[in-house]
Amino acid sequence: MYTYNKKILFSDIDCNSKMTVDGILNAMQDCVNINSESIGRGIDYMMEKKRTWFAISWNIEIRRFPKMFEDVVVKTWPYDFSSSMGMRNVIITDSCGNDIICADSLWTLMDMNTGRPTKIEEEDRLGYDVEEKYPMESLGRKIKLPKEMEVIDTVTVRKSDIDYNGHMSNGKYIQIADEYMDFDVNISRIRVEYKSQSKYQEKILIKRAIEDGRHVIVMVGEEAGDTKAVVEFTVD
Repeated sequence: MYTYNKKILFSDIDCNSKMTVDGILNAMQDCVNINSESIGRGIDYMMEKKRTWFAISWNIEIRRFPKMFEDVVVKTWPYDFSSSMGMRNVIITDSCGNDIICADSLWTLMDMNTGRPTKIEEEDRLGYDVEEKYPMESLGRKIKLPKEMEVIDTVTVRKSDIDYNGHMSNGKYIQIADEYMDFDVNISRIRVEYKSQSKYQEKILIKRAIEDGRHVIVMVGEEAGDTKAVVEFTVD
């Protein structure tokens, strides 16, 4: 298990002084990346090998949102590897030792030259502490789409949205989706299914549907018509 201490700062919060949904994902991804760097499997190593990890899905259970200036611990560990897939838990724990946010995530190892999944070799696993899967509800990576969805907006991928892989960062999809949620909703779960990459200045259609407590946001490339990502918020 890898852990790091984090204080929830002004830049992490929303108008209600609680951590934003994209702030949650960013903290979790930071923990994953610091874990990789700590064992010599970080960005420089991956760039040299022309391989990189792409997130396929997130299932994030929110029991309580951290508040401004709260001290938390973010911890992560892989619990399984398959031929080209890695499964990983990320947990945020408060100062009393309570697990307040729990996540299950699925990643695939990609060949940067071909843009396709590649086999995980023994050296790719070296240094990671594989532990038991965290006991949370398993929902699978696929998000069921409502039969009818309405196009509500179009957004353009900005320079600030782009990460080192040259496409829109994973947390930006949640940030975009959250724009279409009311201020006072109580989000208890976030699921994300990543489908294809979004590039700089690409225009993306935003589709939305609300059913049975689920707010489903689908992002589709305006020109190619390819689905970029599906974000599902469960509201209490």
